[in-house]
Amino acid sequence: MMKKSWLLYFMGLIALCGCSRMITKESEEKEICFQVDILKMQEAEIGSRAGLNVGDKVGLYIVEQEGEELCLPANEDFYLMNSEADGSLSFADGEKHVYPDNPINIYGFYCKGMESVPADLLAVPVSIPNVQETEEALLSSDFLYVKSEERYRGVEKVITLNFCHQFAKMKFHFKTDTPETVDLNKITDFKVVNVIQEGNFNIATGELTLGNAVDDIEARVAEDFEVIVLPQKIEGNRVLFHFLLGGEEKSYTVLNEGMPLEKGKLYKCNILVNRYPGAGDKDVVVSIQVEDWDESEPPIDVVIEDGQNVVVTLTDVSNGVVVDRADLYLSSEHHDREVRNVPVANNKMEFVFPREIEGGTLRLNKAHFHTVTGDEFDYYFKDKELLGDNLDELSLVAPKVGDAWGDGVIFAVGKVTGYDENASSFVTDVKGINAYRGRMVASKSLGKLAWCEKGAQGANLSVGASDENNGRENMVALENFIELNNDKLENYPAFIACRGLGNGWYFPAYNEIRCVVANKDMLNTKISEQEGVEISIEVYSSSTEVLRDKKYTDNAGYKYEIGDYNSTKISTISEVRAVRAY
Repeated sequence: MMKKSWLLYFMGLIALCGCSRMITKESEEKEICFQVDILKMQEAEIGSRAGLNVGDKVGLYIVEQEGEELCLPANEDFYLMNSEADGSLSFADGEKHVYPDNPINIYGFYCKGMESVPADLLAVPVSIPNVQETEEALLSSDFLYVKSEERYRGVEKVITLNFCHQFAKMKFHFKTDTPETVDLNKITDFKVVNVIQEGNFNIATGELTLGNAVDDIEARVAEDFEVIVLPQKIEGNRVLFHFLLGGEEKSYTVLNEGMPLEKGKLYKCNILVNRYPGAGDKDVVVSIQVEDWDESEPPIDVVIEDGQNVVVTLTDVSNGVVVDRADLYLSSEHHDREVRNVPVANNKMEFVFPREIEGGTLRLNKAHFHTVTGDEFDYYFKDKELLGDNLDELSLVAPKVGDAWGDGVIFAVGKVTGYDENASSFVTDVKGINAYRGRMVASKSLGKLAWCEKGAQGANLSVGASDENNGRENMVALENFIELNNDKLENYPAFIACRGLGNGWYFPAYNEIRCVVANKDMLNTKISEQEGVEISIEVYSSSTEVLRDKKYTDNAGYKYEIGDYNSTKISTISEVRAVRAY
């Protein structure tokens, strides 16, 4: 299910309405004057929503409060406001309105086509049109609402109101990786299907109650086009939209978890349409990639592919592991391909084989597997060629120490539960999913680096990097220390060099580098094959600090100390080699 934190909160500040008071000499009455930054609203609107324009009318309910009990808006509290060219809001009745002595609450709305007082403030009828092929249709579909979060008095100088969108907007963009077989100009008849299109809005609470009218929304296909929908939940396994491509119908089905369309949210849908050459009759299969929304990656990526439908069988799967979904990372002579969310049932995967030419094969580099228990694991392959003939098999034999794995070599297999001093090796659990857990060391060396620079805050203080078995925990401790002490990561050369290798790499803890050195003969065989730098008899640096009055300088690793040995962090330049959990 998509997370709330992954959605951009673009409702934000739509209108800044400043309420200033003009004091007349004759009566000393305080006249209410609203000012709206129309230009700012129009700038905020670009690419995401309709905005308030000159000549539009805004409805405000200015409710005078008597006593402490909250006063809800009534029809007689309604004031129709004109949006003027100078950015002001004036009262449409042309009358003078003065600031009351009692506190006031403010409610309001803006919607094209609704420029008068509603009959029932607790059930204002709102709806969206089922044909949204023009900009005017989008503008008339939007609904903005404001409710003051506090009571205002006549002595206050400024009132700021934040208008928020109550509907959701979806923006669509088509693209293709196979332009020789897909003509995007032939996409027609785009519809968002079976969505609720009417409801009742409560001006007092800002709550929307959905009605029962369900219909399709028709949109005009363009380079980027939009529709506005009422906020609602689209249940899993239901088609959300469909279209025609050269007369053939394509559709997008929501995943089992469902899809919430939330008010004030912009849903960007990038639709990738591919048609690959196959071998024989072509079946249509829809594969879907939906990423969790967050501030860095808001779009929904939808993949709709045509081509030969093939089956690949998983073998030697570890006991107790049931795979139900897979992401495949494929490559050919000219392209890298990712096939996401491939369903797996009874260890069989069925998906569209993205061939470049008829009869072509693909190299499988990595697969990311999801299990029925919610666990995930990566599996790396070397020189694995898929023929796409329904006879392909992928052996998932649990890896072992000394195997090449991704861009490194495995030095521990299983979930780490401790360290055996006698065997100089980690104690691990390898049952079930843990058979695919472990740790790897980088094939390359980072050279001789200091733990920290002389000017680092942690040069003479403990940063809290006390974990002896997991350098990732020490990295977290250092980051927390840096934040609290106004320090910077650049002052810690070994840490930043390990992170620089890429996602997941870190400066190893003491027992991690000891285990690596203890297994160097087994690891060096693969490191040499990868044209890396072999592990030698060196004093290797670790990320671990401890409160002891001695330091280790054996060939298995180096354990940095605090207390009497603060200076070793900056004076000792030792060999650094990064590790990563997989």
